[in-house]
Amino acid sequence: MSDPKPDRILAEESDNPWVKLILWSNEDPLRPANRWNGFMKYLAEESLSTLEPLNLTDEQRLGFMKDWGTDSAEFKRTLPLSGDELEHAKNFFPNETDFRNQLCTTIENHSFSNGLYFRGAFFARPISFENCCFERPVNFYGASFNSAAIFSDSTFSKEVNFADAQFRVAALFDRVTFCREVNFYRQQTDNNFAAIFRKAIFKTMTPRFHGQKFHPGCMFQCVTWPKIPKRNGHKKTEDTIEHALLDEIACYEYIRTQAENIGQLELRKEMIRRELACRAELAEPSFERLLRKAYGWICDHGTSIVRPALALLCIWGFTFLAWRGWAAQEAAVTTWDVLYHTGGRMLPFVGGHAYVEEHTLKALRAAPHVLHFLSAMAAILSPLLLFLMALALRLKFRMSV
Repeated sequence: MSDPKPDRILAEESDNPWVKLILWSNEDPLRPANRWNGFMKYLAEESLSTLEPLNLTDEQRLGFMKDWGTDSAEFKRTLPLSGDELEHAKNFFPNETDFRNQLCTTIENHSFSNGLYFRGAFFARPISFENCCFERPVNFYGASFNSAAIFSDSTFSKEVNFADAQFRVAALFDRVTFCREVNFYRQQTDNNFAAIFRKAIFKTMTPRFHGQKFHPGCMFQCVTWPKIPKRNGHKKTEDTIEHALLDEIACYEYIRTQAENIGQLELRKEMIRRELACRAELAEPSFERLLRKAYGWICDHGTSIVRPALALLCIWGFTFLAWRGWAAQEAAVTTWDVLYHTGGRMLPFVGGHAYVEEHTLKALRAAPHVLHFLSAMAAILSPLLLFLMALALRLKFRMSV
């Protein structure tokens, strides 16, 4: 059992200097990220100043600059704060703060009641938004996370946009709840996307990763995916539901392709299952839709071994009980004879009739037509169910190799 999380502090009432900096930055109506980036540039320059007495080689200095992100185009484009703005930002921090050694930005256990705008923001140091609640939309479009980015145990109540954001280190989204749309779309695929979504919850919409190239370390473990949209028969909502289903299919197809590329076959299987479920719901009322629905009910779109096995057992059990009820009145037919007969009809390769006496076979052939009809239906359905079990087994063993 996990430890209870601390109560969240309302951002406007917080004494955390980083929270104050965020709120002050978002007061800029045109480019809120400018103030944040300007202060990040100041911190990076302060850190670089500590290298001067060390007599480092150019290669060593470039290494530090790369680690701190000061060699990036985003850093070079960032405008410094004015003197008054810099003093105002520094006043958020205690007087004894050494800005040359601000190694981590910690913004944990807070609740933000207003929207946050980080478009093009630059995060040079590790940043933690652990156990935060974002009640309004959050925009990280084009943001650069040069170091670790931690959002574990947080909740995004509205839309969150990470489109074109860059993560140099795998971002942590463990146990994060996404209540609305979440977007990780990227226009360029020049680097690998790495993020960890352990026990993440996507309540209403599947995340968009179009354009992202998954890194092998990208992980989706025990993820709760959104419910498949269902048609309700109302003409007013049909177009909306159809559009939602098409969007879900596109998302599942892309994640499936990326999962296959990095060898995460369990994730691939889940995406196939959900994609087929959406296609079954999208199909117009017809025999095809009925078959798609039945395929989902019987074997969970080819991913379940248990469902067809239970169906096979139920069919055999019903057939056996029906024959056993008739055989109770026939002295020539025993329970074992019924067992061999019903099993032999459902599984012909077992050869159940080889164990039945000739006079017993005559009695069985004289049974009511309804019993023979049940046996015929069981004989037709059992190979199909065995085939579906074989498909699921094949997929399971393929993933375990």
